[in-house]
Amino acid sequence: MDDRVIVGYDTSTGSEAAVRWAAAEAAARGWALDVVHAWGFAGQEGGGAGSSWLGRQVQAQVQEVADEGARVAREAAPGVDARGVVAYGAAAVQLVERAGSARLVVLGRHGAGRFGDGLLGSVTSGVLHHAPCPVVVVPQESHARESGDPVVVGFDGSPGAYGALEEACEQARLHGTDVSVVTAWSATGETSSVSYWVLAYPNRSPGEVAQEEAERVLERARSWSASRHDVAVSCDVAEGRAAEVLARRSRHASLVVVGTRGRSGFTSLVLGSTSRAVVQRAHCPVLVTRPARPVPESPAP
Repeated sequence: MDDRVIVGYDTSTGSEAAVRWAAAEAAARGWALDVVHAWGFAGQEGGGAGSSWLGRQVQAQVQEVADEGARVAREAAPGVDARGVVAYGAAAVQLVERAGSARLVVLGRHGAGRFGDGLLGSVTSGVLHHAPCPVVVVPQESHARESGDPVVVGFDGSPGAYGALEEACEQARLHGTDVSVVTAWSATGETSSVSYWVLAYPNRSPGEVAQEEAERVLERARSWSASRHDVAVSCDVAEGRAAEVLARRSRHASLVVVGTRGRSGFTSLVLGSTSRAVVQRAHCPVLVTRPARPVPESPAP
């Protein structure tokens, strides 16, 4: 694996925001930065432009786009080792291939083909589902990191949540800020039937049971983070659906970190519904981690 960040660039304002974030991250870590512009067809000479004089002119213009992205990176983080790279073929495919040897992939939430505020760009969606390394999605309106803004991480006790918590702590350590661990609970959708709750919990409401379970889950995060003496970690329980809670918290966060799949995720899906919803709605960059090795569940009290 190379100490390298990959960022997609297509001249859109969204991709420019991604380049600026990626440049700052690469500079902070001492990693190199590849600003990738995808164009043309894979497997064809010059992406299909050919080797004629006109074809070479077209290729030079395409390279200028990638180089422009690299200039944006150097302006955002002077001294960063940034280069413009042209990749021939579908953007998502090319970025996923390069992600195999990279530390991180960074993308804008929408590219040049943006259609609708509530939709995730097709390239970003494809990379999120298939990239083997962590992916950061930067919204166009994302605010710059502030010294007082914490790294917010969603925690549900799943193996992926531990990986997200570890990454959140590392991000906070690197950028000199705190970690805010959030476990969400909601009574909505928790009951399979009224008769079930009458029999299983005759004296307690679904909301009370959900909140108590959230407290137990959060205690695992407290226990894990107690060994981290290099960052300050706070933990709290919030009422509401996880995606909505994290989206609200993102207004006052420098970064939101989520795992790929939570406790209710299907093994056939790489990106869980909560992670996808957070990426779509967050007001700050969202880092989606990759599956971590399983962590044993704490025994029931």
